[in-house]
Amino acid sequence: MTAIDESRAQILEFWRACELFNPQSIPKVDPADAREPVFSIEPGQPLPWQVGHPLRNRQLKPNLAWRHILYGGIFSLQKSRDLLRRVFGPDLENPDPPPPGLSSLFAVVITDEGRPLLSSFQVSSGAWATGRTNAPGPTAKDWLTGFDEEHLDFCERLEALVAARQDDERAAELRKLGYRAGRPVGHAELVRLVELATGLLGVGDILDPQGVQVKSVRVSRKREHAVGEGVDLLNSFVARDLSLVANFVRIGEYGTALDDYLSTDQLDRIDIRHELQAVFYQVAPARVPLGRWPARPDKSLALSQQFAVNTIMDELATCGGLFAVNGPPGTGKTTMLRDLIAANVVERALRLSRLSKPAAAFTDEYRWKVKEYTRLVTGWSEDLTGFEMVMTSANNGAVENVTNEIPSKNALDSPWRETAAYFNEIATAVLGQPAWGLVAARLGRKSNRAEFVRDAWYGSADQPGLLQQLREWENKDVDWEEAVASFLRAHQRVLLLQEERSAAYDALQELPELQQFVARVELDIEETERRIAQAQTILAKATQRVEAATQTMETWEVRQLEHRRLRPVSTSPDGASDPEAREWRTEELALVDRTRQAMWKMFAARRQVADIRKHIDTLKRAFVESRRELDQALTRIGELRSLLARHQEELDTFFPKEPSEINEALRELKTPWTDEVWNTARSELFLEALRLHHAFLRAEAPRIRRSLQGMMDVLSGDVPPDVPEAAVRAAWQTLFFVIPVISTTFASFGWMFSHLTRESLGWVFIDEAGQAAPQLAVGAIWRARRVITSGDPLQLEPVVPLSAATQQALRRTFSVEHARWLPGRTSVQQLADQRTPYGTFLPGEEAPVWVGAPLRVHRRCDQPMFDISNAIAYGGLMVYGKPQLPDFGMPHSKWIDVPGTNSKGHWIPDEGVVLERIVRYLIEQGGIPHGNILVISPFRDVVKELRWVLRPFPGMRYGTVHTAQGKEADVVIVILGGDPQRPGAKRWAASRPNLLNVAVSRAKRRLYVIGDRAAWSQERYFDVLASRLFATDSAGRGVVRSREPEIDDHRDVPTRLQGPTTMPTQALK
Repeated sequence: MTAIDESRAQILEFWRACELFNPQSIPKVDPADAREPVFSIEPGQPLPWQVGHPLRNRQLKPNLAWRHILYGGIFSLQKSRDLLRRVFGPDLENPDPPPPGLSSLFAVVITDEGRPLLSSFQVSSGAWATGRTNAPGPTAKDWLTGFDEEHLDFCERLEALVAARQDDERAAELRKLGYRAGRPVGHAELVRLVELATGLLGVGDILDPQGVQVKSVRVSRKREHAVGEGVDLLNSFVARDLSLVANFVRIGEYGTALDDYLSTDQLDRIDIRHELQAVFYQVAPARVPLGRWPARPDKSLALSQQFAVNTIMDELATCGGLFAVNGPPGTGKTTMLRDLIAANVVERALRLSRLSKPAAAFTDEYRWKVKEYTRLVTGWSEDLTGFEMVMTSANNGAVENVTNEIPSKNALDSPWRETAAYFNEIATAVLGQPAWGLVAARLGRKSNRAEFVRDAWYGSADQPGLLQQLREWENKDVDWEEAVASFLRAHQRVLLLQEERSAAYDALQELPELQQFVARVELDIEETERRIAQAQTILAKATQRVEAATQTMETWEVRQLEHRRLRPVSTSPDGASDPEAREWRTEELALVDRTRQAMWKMFAARRQVADIRKHIDTLKRAFVESRRELDQALTRIGELRSLLARHQEELDTFFPKEPSEINEALRELKTPWTDEVWNTARSELFLEALRLHHAFLRAEAPRIRRSLQGMMDVLSGDVPPDVPEAAVRAAWQTLFFVIPVISTTFASFGWMFSHLTRESLGWVFIDEAGQAAPQLAVGAIWRARRVITSGDPLQLEPVVPLSAATQQALRRTFSVEHARWLPGRTSVQQLADQRTPYGTFLPGEEAPVWVGAPLRVHRRCDQPMFDISNAIAYGGLMVYGKPQLPDFGMPHSKWIDVPGTNSKGHWIPDEGVVLERIVRYLIEQGGIPHGNILVISPFRDVVKELRWVLRPFPGMRYGTVHTAQGKEADVVIVILGGDPQRPGAKRWAASRPNLLNVAVSRAKRRLYVIGDRAAWSQERYFDVLASRLFATDSAGRGVVRSREPEIDDHRDVPTRLQGPTTMPTQALK
């Protein structure tokens, strides 16, 4: 264990402690509910499992039985919140906290015989943590340690209170079957259970727990006594995973993705708004994945989408890690995801095509027993694993929308919508609507998995499932070689087109380099010519010096010869005594010296001439070489220009332009190189990849059937606890081979993948990550090799019920140094953003905020909603890409000014009057369907009153801005409200751009704002809203023409509607 591992484990323990204070609310009493009635237990009245209770009158199918979830010791979560406020101080960061609801001290599952299933007892972590906060309190070092141990002890004591007697034959019978059941319980036992739990937790005076509630559910008789997954009836769904992962992190058992997630190291960042060369480098043809979703081939991904897809595959495919995509509303996160799915399916198919035979895909065999059945699951070659794709989110609707959308026929465009098929009939049965392929499945909670097993595996008489299909294939031959050949032909076609575009890309890179080279060579040639001329001038002068030196030397030689002819005859032997001889000798020596000097000067001059000539020869050779290089470069430039001209003609608008030649908006709308021809080939390759998978399943039907039968045990929760992790992983890998993508929420992730450990899943895609508290994703990230988060931290932040003051106290308790780990101040997306090197900066409260790989083209909202959102939240990052639509026929977006004088809390009754009139006009005069109108407000007080205002309009959608996250409508009406006596509430709503950004970006065609313009326009961000919307008063008179409408479809509205609810609709005029 390293210091870093320990500090990271402490972060996880801190997050787990926050989750201890976050119990689930128990269901509201609703005895009339047709599927899962909830009863309040009254003293003296029959219990739901007893004769005489109204539930006994409901008829069940023979294969079903009632089972009951008992919640004992009901208390208001507000009481827990009040204690935390007294101990840690008020929550100054959220003046409008969510309503706390009710919870209970314990929960237990009761059979329809009235017997508690003893293993299902669960004690509330929230009640325990509240009691520990009261005593010993946060000053004690170990005030929040020991829950797991005490939970076990408390449950054992509760079990003992209702344990079966020795002579209970039915309990003994169940015990032989492996079920631990207590004796039938009545009112007396329930009272004692509540009293015992209250005493054990020490919360009688604090929480004042009272009474019991029971939720009754239908279960299969085969499973009415089973206790396993899903017994987290009260406590956090992720606390268990946080504890598990923390223990593994302490010993270094975690992968790159979680390492990135928990890291604070600084990265070298590339701002893609400004470093365009990095963007174009990443979208080069060689980096575009070979597979593509079968979308319209003439419509490429937006530049930012293709950048994200390419970079994700380039950066993570081989090494794993974490990557964040910033996805503002309407920027195509699902579209991006589809291409990632296609890329992975094609890559796995490519590896399949390299197998010597289909059987070579398999390795070890694993066996386990379920009742009298033996399962046989076959492991996969490592080369074929790592492609498992899981879509997850805190938002159940988000993941279900994606996995319902991907298999739908509407997810494909022409020409493939009517022809593409991959288990399409089974997919249609699973989806409940026309589907083209079984490429995604909605799993997660147990009911979803049971439906999948029923519809996809077993099927029905009308539509058999995969089990029957695989059985039919077991004795049929498959032309595997032809399936491989067909795939490889499609693959070769894509590669050929990629190579052609890569050649053009390379030419674009080479051309400016060559042009620079030519410019340099031309300068070199010019310089060489100048130097040759200069050298020749010098040579001429040097030659003259040689001639002069030669003439001088020859002159001295002649004089020396003449002098020697005049040598005197000496009378002495050595001439030393002869003055004339001495004089001659002296002169002789002088002549010899002068001749020698003249000779050396001549030689030097000759050497200089030789050197100059050699230098000139060198220059001439360089000149010739430069001319040759220039001619070659000019020839190559001609070839490149010809090549590029041809590609420019073929690719048309998909041929890249210089940044200076195109504005930012046009540049962002499409990706260069990805033209219709290549897009078509890539989409065909994806479909061929699925056909190859299909052929493989036919070829290996027996192995696949046996492994999938084992997988159905996993989904049903029937796998024995001692089965090795490798065996369950192999079963999951088989399912992912058949169905590339599955979905689950974070709440179900830990249970569904409880057998799997670090990096056992290839890919995890986290959607709506900006709305997910950081601790929710830990288990998913730990189990994944590659994690892609997509979300927007400028939409609504995560809802964290625990006050900021309590979070800070817990942070100090667990010695977590940095406030960045506070759940209330960050999100999954923000942590992932910080670890993504590609991105840009957006305006922040105190300093610019870094976001990872932003998707920039917005295609949801009309103007002015787009402009407002882009201005208040994104600093102009987004580009408007919505296609022109027919005239909507409704008055332009505007602000209806209703001065807030009288109020009931945050509810302004005058605003309600205007709202009712506007809605009536839109429906009765405008013909807008109820479901196409969404009414939202920042405050719950307002929403409580909307149920009365909108009662005449059944089906009308309304709620707080927080509940509108992920929704959209043609018309959105924002009714602001806001108590005039509490200006702090407006400041809270305007403290960040998030709330207003969500409100505005829900509206596709029209936005109508109702509220006190003078008061709200003083607040940050709302001033921008006021400046972009034409304003009228409630009678329709113009207040301020802040900005003329940008869409010329303004409609005058009749000044008055006829009928009993006459309304001056000038408010919309």
